[in-house]
Amino acid sequence: MDLLARTLILAVILIAIIFGVYYALQNSVFQHVTQQQAASLVTSDLQRLYPSALINITNNTPSNYSGSWHVVASVVLNSTSVCPSYFVYTFDYPQFGFVYRVDNTYTSNCVVYGLSNKSFIISSFPVAVTRAYTLGIPAVKAFVEGSGFSNVVTHANFFNYTDVQGSNYTNVWIVNYSSPEKNYTLYVALSQLNGTLLKTFNISSS
Repeated sequence: MDLLARTLILAVILIAIIFGVYYALQNSVFQHVTQQQAASLVTSDLQRLYPSALINITNNTPSNYSGSWHVVASVVLNSTSVCPSYFVYTFDYPQFGFVYRVDNTYTSNCVVYGLSNKSFIISSFPVAVTRAYTLGIPAVKAFVEGSGFSNVVTHANFFNYTDVQGSNYTNVWIVNYSSPEKNYTLYVALSQLNGTLLKTFNISSS
């Protein structure tokens, strides 16, 4: 048998061994990953990728792949900025390791996705914050430009019912803007449905 033939046979044997080890691991090690371990490992990997992000496991169910878990994670980048980015990632772990699929993009680069839907419901704070900025509200524009984009801190809270300076509102998001460059906090009230502007007002910090 010549050298080439022997080399080919050895290569085939090596490939067979590698596949054998892989499937053996699938049927042993992979089967022992618990639901809690899968969530914890996925969270740790996302924290490694995005150290300052807000990460939350929103769903964790048995995967279509035996011995694995279908893990759904929400990731919010720059959570207190004027335009946070909000994604939903899905994993089938450990079948595909930490390779994820972007299941949904809610906000990115100061864009809210899905607003073309006539009955769009704002169900998360990153969407509310981004929507308030992209409405082109003069008070918001003046606050951000006067402070500098990176100097503005934003927060948003949802209320089923609230009083805003003498006016009663239901299903409303209140977005607030603060900055060390300003002596007041700016508030923006948005309807949960489609993010319609309801009211803006200031509260002095002094």
